[in-house]
Amino acid sequence: MAGAANPNCPLEARSLSKVYRSGVNELVVFRDLNLKLAPGERVALTGESGTGKSTLLHLLGLLDEPSQGQVLVGGTETRGLGEAQLAAMRNREIGFVWQMSTLLKEFTALENVMMPLLIRGEKHDAAGAAARARLEDVGLAERWHHRAGELSGGEQQRVVLARALAGRPRMLLADEPTGNLDERTGLHIMELLESVHEKHALATLYVTHNLGFAARAHRVLELRGGSLHQRR
Repeated sequence: MAGAANPNCPLEARSLSKVYRSGVNELVVFRDLNLKLAPGERVALTGESGTGKSTLLHLLGLLDEPSQGQVLVGGTETRGLGEAQLAAMRNREIGFVWQMSTLLKEFTALENVMMPLLIRGEKHDAAGAAARARLEDVGLAERWHHRAGELSGGEQQRVVLARALAGRPRMLLADEPTGNLDERTGLHIMELLESVHEKHALATLYVTHNLGFAARAHRVLELRGGSLHQRR
């Protein structure tokens, strides 16, 4: 029997499975995965391409539904919630950083970071002040007025990180956040992730193929053969 829900646990997956079916055929990505992310913990998720790391991150981020099992966010069971409720939970509880930039290139860095707050219904002035503070966190206080398309790849990823932090989430989920960057820029982004993790007391889970970046985490998990294995 599953234990009682813990409101102090930012993220928990219980018996999580993802299976794709086509007629009589089925593809099992993983089955019966269990994971807890503790407050203040940084966890790296590794594994070969095609093992389901991004799929798992989408399930944990409430962007997709599991075939079986459930995800709890802050002790709240998400199974059975409507799309509006899930969207509100994503907006308030989870910050996302993806490998590919998801910025709107025609908008400024400030406008991109403000968007989650405006969607939440916050006043424009308050959203702007919060966005400027988050851009300062990632070292872009002087670049707020530049359109996203005018920024370098590393700067764009810093804006993505600032936007992920704008709503003051309890957790940060990052899918190969340095995958499209050169080694030096990638290291800078990883250092920023660690810095904002500490400053904002986050629980962070990041996918990476870079074993050096993985080794910087408090805990390293490998997704292999449809199961999670703790490497450290």
